[in-house]
Amino acid sequence: MHEWSVADGIVRTVSTWARENNFSEITMVKVGIPSFTFLEVDILKEAFNEIKKGTPLNNSTLEVEFLSASFKCRNCGNSFSEDQVREQLDSIRSEFGEEYPLHLMPALSPSFLSCLRCGSHDLVVEVQDIMVKEVEVKGHGTIKTVS
Repeated sequence: MHEWSVADGIVRTVSTWARENNFSEITMVKVGIPSFTFLEVDILKEAFNEIKKGTPLNNSTLEVEFLSASFKCRNCGNSFSEDQVREQLDSIRSEFGEEYPLHLMPALSPSFLSCLRCGSHDLVVEVQDIMVKEVEVKGHGTIKTVS
C-alpha cells in the first residue's frame, strides 16, 4: 500500500506548485518511477484519483513511466544496469516479500545491491527517486521538469 503515500506525495507536490504559479487546473501529471520499486500502477492510479479530489488536479490524469536504473561503483568504477543485477533484486524480493525495502525506499538500493565486479555497496544510482516529469496545465500546455 505504499502506492497511496506515493500518490499523496505527487498530489501535494503538484498542488503546491500549481498554487505557487497561479495555475488553477492541472489536466495531466506524468511521473517517472524506478522500475525496481515494483509499484503497482493500478493501485497508484486509484489512490491518485481519490486523493486529487478538491485540488487543482481534480480533473487530471496520471501517466506513469517506469525508468531503468543504472549503477556505478565508486570503489572500482564498474558500471552496470538494472538488468545485470536482476538476480540480486529478485533475491531481495524473495527474502522480504511484501516488505520489499526498495518498494518503500528506492534510495536504499546501494545497501542491498553490490557491484558485480568487486562486491562493494558504495554505488552511485542513477534513477532512484520518483519524479514528476511533466505537468499539463489547462490553457498553458505541457511543462516539463528539469532534473
